[in-house]
Amino acid sequence: MLFLLPLPYGSVEDGAVFAFEAATLVLFALHLIDAFKNEKTEKAAPRSRTSLILSALLAFFFLAVALQLVPLPAGWVRTISPRAFDIAVHEAAAGGPAGASSPRFLTLSLAPALTARELILYVSYALFGFLVYRQARTRRRAETLVLACLAAGLFQAVYGLVEFWGGAGRIFGWVNIHNQGSAFGTFVNRDHYAGFLEMIFPLSLGFLLAKADFSPARPGLSFKEKILWLGRERRQKTLLYGLIPVVLGLGLVFSRCRTGIFILLVTLFLMSTVLSATAGRGGPDRRSGGFRRSSRSARIVRTVALAVVFLAAAAGLDPVISRFTGDKVTLKDGRPVYFRNSLDLAALFPLAGSGAGTFVHAYPLVEKAESSGLLRHAHNDYLETLADTGLAAGGALIAAAFLAAASLFSRWLGRRDRLVRGLGLGALAGITALLIHGFFDYNLRIPANAAFFFALSALAWRIVRLPSKRKPSVPSSK
Repeated sequence: MLFLLPLPYGSVEDGAVFAFEAATLVLFALHLIDAFKNEKTEKAAPRSRTSLILSALLAFFFLAVALQLVPLPAGWVRTISPRAFDIAVHEAAAGGPAGASSPRFLTLSLAPALTARELILYVSYALFGFLVYRQARTRRRAETLVLACLAAGLFQAVYGLVEFWGGAGRIFGWVNIHNQGSAFGTFVNRDHYAGFLEMIFPLSLGFLLAKADFSPARPGLSFKEKILWLGRERRQKTLLYGLIPVVLGLGLVFSRCRTGIFILLVTLFLMSTVLSATAGRGGPDRRSGGFRRSSRSARIVRTVALAVVFLAAAAGLDPVISRFTGDKVTLKDGRPVYFRNSLDLAALFPLAGSGAGTFVHAYPLVEKAESSGLLRHAHNDYLETLADTGLAAGGALIAAAFLAAASLFSRWLGRRDRLVRGLGLGALAGITALLIHGFFDYNLRIPANAAFFFALSALAWRIVRLPSKRKPSVPSSK
């Protein structure tokens, strides 16, 4: 599923969404059957205060969205959401016989069918993340899931670059007329393709740091000995692991997504800075061989960055540069207008929101004359969430996302195991990248990206809690 999700246009079509939901429910059912049949229950660890707060925030969000579907007395709806009450009464008067009375029961959602569809999708994301969390309970399984994510990202990057450099601009034979001149993989929108690679690129860097051998050659080696040293299997694996983030970085650059390129640079800067700042932190970990090479790892991150820049320049950066010099956005059009209108929409439905998934129906209420047209999404995940679900429920979900990221980083700082630090930092950086992109686009409204975000969050939550690898004990000579 991790590999297949992005293939059908980012799973934005109804058929792909249904397939994802059905497959997730089937896998969850199989998980329950296996747990019941084998009676294998993981030993429950004491839950931290942060974990309890996160659970409470998420539970509140799901309950609030479910409440939007419940028929409530009209008087209650009038108190909770006056604008939703006025719209429902107006629609009833326009569509019913003359003199018909107002409905006695109303929903908080302007379009309950869309909200029900969105709620099922939210539940599927949560179950998918739960399944990833349950399956990544060992180091080997966590590595397997990371490799599945890397395979999906590598395919998208290679496919996107081949179509871009080949000039065809196709997705499995269909010519994508919307984003010609950019790499977009199997996504219709290059911004969503960039958002997907933003999550996988830092994960590939973390995998490189966790698995590759960076030990320097002994001084004084002859040329022949240096060739033999480079030809060792561990060095070859290092080169192979290093090639993955370079290809993913090139895919991001030639997506020509301005926000994606900016976040690529921010990700490289943050990872390099964090590794340099934590070099030697906590001393060696004798059980896992230690992780005292953070400074060297920071240099590896910078080397990958230079490789991406050099190869991108060699391939030709003119198409990328034109994206930063051609289109100019003013404060009177484009995203700034969408953001202002979305804020106005959130102010119209402050307590309960207009209903999850109803943004496209509610937006005309605040559309201004100078707007460029009807929007399906706000181009800002946070503003759309607040407008759809209300300040309380939407704020709870947003707070849960940032609290989880902060908790993961705090936990990561205390780990010295090489695998945990490498994969943990990569997964955390991928989550952070999409959270930053959420201020300028709607990647979390794309099922493939949203499912990967939940999966990567669950994977990071499990990785930073993996036990350190124990070295085999040496028998005593006595």
